Amino acid sequence: MMEEKTETPEPLSPEETAVLMKQQAARLKRIQVIGLVFWGVLVAAAWGIFRKLPIVMGVFLGGLIVIINFYWLTRLVQQAFMGKNKPSKLFFVKFGLKFFLLLAIVAFVIYFTPVNPIGFLVGLSVSVAGVVVDGLIGVMEKTR
Repeated sequence: MMEEKTETPEPLSPEETAVLMKQQAARLKRIQVIGLVFWGVLVAAAWGIFRKLPIVMGVFLGGLIVIINFYWLTRLVQQAFMGKNKPSKLFFVKFGLKFFLLLAIVAFVIYFTPVNPIGFLVGLSVSVAGVVVDGLIGVMEKTR
């Protein structure tokens, strides 16, 4: 069998790394802004269409939880990878704690509050919508 040779890419220069980091920070901010706008639209639509507090609170709490989680996750990852070293073991501990805290909050909301679970699920989708819209913007920028 013939082995496939793969070339390792050359490391980025400090200037290229700075530009890439700045671009990624801008994308993360855009995702957060899109998520916030989408969240506001969903909460307003839930109130305008259903006018039922459990549904509106579900959308509101789901969006709030996922927006805070996304912000916390981006901060955690940025702090871990800004240095030239590998992420510390503390990063993995913080990441695991953040994950379990998110699960505990979601479980608490589902089991101990009167929110509508479908509304809550819709609220949890706001960051996904932000990522999808950002991806579409990126594709459209590349095709111009």
